[in-house]
Amino acid sequence: MSGSTWTAPRSSALTTAAAAWPSGLRWRWSAWTGESDSENTGGGRMAQALNYNYNSVAQEVVCAEDAISSLPAVLDRLGGTRAMVVCGPSILEKSDVVRRVQDALGDRCVGLFSGVAPHSPVHTLDEAMRLASEIKSDALVSVGGGSTHDTAKGIATLLGEGGTIHDHQVIFEPPDKVVLPQLSGDRVPIIAVSTTMGAAELSRGAGFADKDLGRKVSVADPATIPRSIIIDGKALATTPMNILLSTAIGQLRVAIESVYSVKHNPICDSLCLHAISMIVKNLPECPKLDVECLLNTKTAAAMASLGSVGGGINTATAHHVGGIFDVPHGDANAIMLPHSMRFNAEASADRQALIAQAMGIDTSAMSDYDAALAAADAVEDLRDSLGLPNRLRDVGVPEEGLELIASATLQDRSLATNPTPVTDAGPIMSVLRSSW
Repeated sequence: MSGSTWTAPRSSALTTAAAAWPSGLRWRWSAWTGESDSENTGGGRMAQALNYNYNSVAQEVVCAEDAISSLPAVLDRLGGTRAMVVCGPSILEKSDVVRRVQDALGDRCVGLFSGVAPHSPVHTLDEAMRLASEIKSDALVSVGGGSTHDTAKGIATLLGEGGTIHDHQVIFEPPDKVVLPQLSGDRVPIIAVSTTMGAAELSRGAGFADKDLGRKVSVADPATIPRSIIIDGKALATTPMNILLSTAIGQLRVAIESVYSVKHNPICDSLCLHAISMIVKNLPECPKLDVECLLNTKTAAAMASLGSVGGGINTATAHHVGGIFDVPHGDANAIMLPHSMRFNAEASADRQALIAQAMGIDTSAMSDYDAALAAADAVEDLRDSLGLPNRLRDVGVPEEGLELIASATLQDRSLATNPTPVTDAGPIMSVLRSSW
């Protein structure tokens, strides 16, 4: 398979996102490409941490209590005339969100695929792609959470590239080598109407459960990132509260793992540390269905994904806890995140101290390591206060299945950016056992 490779750097950490620029450092950033470079003229360790690349993709975000009403104008800007709506059966049957989307699109809605299943199984992706091809769809409108948005991305990849999703998967070679396939075809644009606190709609990555392989197939196609994101307060309020809460903790995980990722940078820090603060402040109020808190939490979730620079052991393991045992992704993240933070505490203590501060913890009398442990405890307390599951055994994962999860996780590209190198199943089993 032709493509490109990338190896994760393991460099020194920037101690604070708000640190003053070191003397003699000249920093240049192109706002258009997001690419940056620095010239070290005596800045030392801090300057070394500013040697990074940052890539951003043009996306429109429409956030309002009735943002769905903007769909006709959004579709006009994208030039779409034959839109296919993509959703799961539950949201179609139990809420009015899909109907609102169809009404807004009018006669430009030419098809509906409502067969999305949790974790975007490969077989449902193939069915959806065939329908989109038959009706000659020139735009996709995904309505729902991560599985729905990933399915839409997969449809767009297959329509543009042909073949099967396995032909376009990312290959990970432990501990830190990622092989990306060459992708070059055209893509139909995607408009994502998000109904959870997850933010798959802001990521180029997508995962598809393959029961035959016993793991998720990972794809990273930048051209399938949704062009427009619709954050509708009324739609969020229709989603079951346990899903909103668990997916919000999932986005807290995105922010936390990005801050201590080996690829962290000042842009990531500014977005993700603020996202952590916003989630911690607003999430406890979401059960009251306060629209402002819902939109604030969703905005923070979006900021976390915009600042994401790669996952870690938690992201990697959660992919396969869900893909193998059908555990909701938010629940898997909520259960394992404190344990993953503790596993990485020694390697990323200074970074996790920043996380503790963003959560409102007074770290003035703590070492960085103690602050890191305090941050993990605070995440655990937040999760438990929301009534979310706290053990893998309670969500259907058998103890004998832990080794299967660990084996699949070793092939997951998110391990490449974990601050503690993972070269075998031992560390993964440690996190899994403490979470079980």
